[in-house]
Amino acid sequence: MEESIYFSYQGISVSKTRFIVNGQPIAIQNVKTVESKTLNPKLIFARVCLFGGLALLFGHGNLPYIGIFSMFYGAMLWLLATPRYAVVIHTVAGDIQAFIGENTLDVESVLTAFNVAIALRGSPAQD
Repeated sequence: MEESIYFSYQGISVSKTRFIVNGQPIAIQNVKTVESKTLNPKLIFARVCLFGGLALLFGHGNLPYIGIFSMFYGAMLWLLATPRYAVVIHTVAGDIQAFIGENTLDVESVLTAFNVAIALRGSPAQD
């Protein structure tokens, strides 16, 4: 008899006894907690473009034009950078970043499915 799947979305499946994350099964009894996490964008290159462009503005010849372009490029990188959201599973063996999404609703639905499966792992009513 095949186990019924509670939730399936983008490589993640949740059933009564296990999670399957990108083909890797994780037993529910090994899961301690599940949480969502915000992954802030790395803005190092944008800062380098902005400050490098600012320094080039005081140069001679074509350097100020390159500086203006660099500052514009750095500002666009900064403005277009958006945070991503992840579902992190804490197991006995370590932490697993199960899902990374651009949308908080997707992450919350995956997190809710994990929490429901964890809550039902000891429930005899779901046999």
